[in-house]
Amino acid sequence: MEKFLIQSPREKENILLTFPFFIQLKEKFPDAQINVIVNKGLEEHFELLPFKVNIYPLPERLDSLTGIHKFAVNVTDVFNIDYFFDLARDPKGAFTGMSFRSKIRVGEDKGLKKFLYTKKIEYSEIEVPFDELTVKYLNSILETDLPDFFYSAPEIEKLDDNVVKLFDEGDSSFFLLKNNDLSFEVWKELLLLMESGRVVIWDMKNLDQWREFKADPKLKVELIIQGEVAGLSFLRELLPKCTYVLTDDDFLAHVSYFYQKRSFLFSPSDLKRVNSKFFSNVEDMIHMEDGDVVEIYKFGEKKDIKVMDEVLDFIHDVMKL
Repeated sequence: MEKFLIQSPREKENILLTFPFFIQLKEKFPDAQINVIVNKGLEEHFELLPFKVNIYPLPERLDSLTGIHKFAVNVTDVFNIDYFFDLARDPKGAFTGMSFRSKIRVGEDKGLKKFLYTKKIEYSEIEVPFDELTVKYLNSILETDLPDFFYSAPEIEKLDDNVVKLFDEGDSSFFLLKNNDLSFEVWKELLLLMESGRVVIWDMKNLDQWREFKADPKLKVELIIQGEVAGLSFLRELLPKCTYVLTDDDFLAHVSYFYQKRSFLFSPSDLKRVNSKFFSNVEDMIHMEDGDVVEIYKFGEKKDIKVMDEVLDFIHDVMKL
């Protein structure tokens, strides 16, 4: 069994761009042990990978060369590492591979840190998408390069194809609503327009409001609220089973494509697009201004909207409901 150690990027945006690398790594080495060192506070993003990896958060107080050495000594269950990838691309990342005594250490051929790698990736002055760079790292240890691949939103044919078992008592389809910072009232307005359905709510900030809303006689959608049903503890478990995702979390909206699920992202109109080679940006977006829906954005085309009914029509049209 191969053992891998990956030094994570130190930015949330680049962590998203490592997902193609991790998925392809798992496909090539299905039985491998995959360990990830990540700066504390960013570790939750790796919980969204379609499979479990061993995550080791590096505390801020140890985020130095001496601290990293101490950290490596104390993480006693990571040893005999076959391959180390420095996806942080900095001296501390390079030193991490040395501290864990990794046999093969992969990093870019730049600066003094290159002397800490055993396998060097050619540095380019031309900026390339970060996911493309990480796949170059992976290709460097393979006999042949990975074939072309691309992750994008799946085509929707009919709802029956997405019906799955969520509970033992029978078949059930549901969609997932994950909220970070959007007003509860926005989601409430949208759900009150729906004539039927089942939704799993993932929103720790507004639990009391969701519980009160669940008893609203005007609500025709069945709410399953995070924490109320055993077994609904991880988004990784929900994503494969849901029909689609509603969220204001751009990270999750992109990740849904790795599960072959469509997502509808509620976001500001000036949200920065992801520079990626191996996966698509979110195709279905609802732009917001001051808490109001203002336009629909799909495949680069915008359509001004004024009311939430138009958002629901958009979702129904895309999902063929």
